[in-house]
Amino acid sequence: MGKVNAIIQDPYFDQPSWLSKVEYRETVNLSKLSTLDYAVLFFTLLCGYNNVDVNREPADVLNELITTDEVAIRGGIAFEDKDKVILPSCCCGLENWRDLLEAVLSKKGVWLGHDPFPSIEYVDNTVRIWSDDFSGVMRKDLSEQELQKMYYIEYNRDDLIKKLQSIETDLLDFYKYSLEKALWMVDDYYKEMLFLKYCKWFNLDVR
Repeated sequence: MGKVNAIIQDPYFDQPSWLSKVEYRETVNLSKLSTLDYAVLFFTLLCGYNNVDVNREPADVLNELITTDEVAIRGGIAFEDKDKVILPSCCCGLENWRDLLEAVLSKKGVWLGHDPFPSIEYVDNTVRIWSDDFSGVMRKDLSEQELQKMYYIEYNRDDLIKKLQSIETDLLDFYKYSLEKALWMVDDYYKEMLFLKYCKWFNLDVR
């Protein structure tokens, strides 16, 4: 049965000196099971991608973040099944993860990035996530060889909806169990305010 994960990608920015130095990874999963290293990479990408200078005191960095109404961050939803993986492509952001859920609920198309163009197809009560533009709408120049390399991961639509709905819990748990702990040196006030902004940025419902 296919997996669905919230991820960030390519966090290759300067890591804050006041956080533990960690090894870079191309892809980082975000959930309750995320390590503190993953939290450092998330924070690094969050700041770097949004031009927040990390070469300052932690409180100054967080203060800038909590006064920022919107952010962009490289990543989104990754699909995986056995030996197949489909990652978000260029210009797809984790902040728009809920758009995918809304698309599947209403059986519509959705932006998953470009070069390649992952795309979505509905067949009865199944959903196929394609590795590229299978319909040729966005890429009319696909060669026969490129078409043959294309593949999809198939989900039962109801099951996919449940998996996408669980992304909200994964992102909330990531903050609580990983990111908050990585920011142990920061006053609780800043962490609480950052959490509220985090929920706003990533369309999370704080119950």
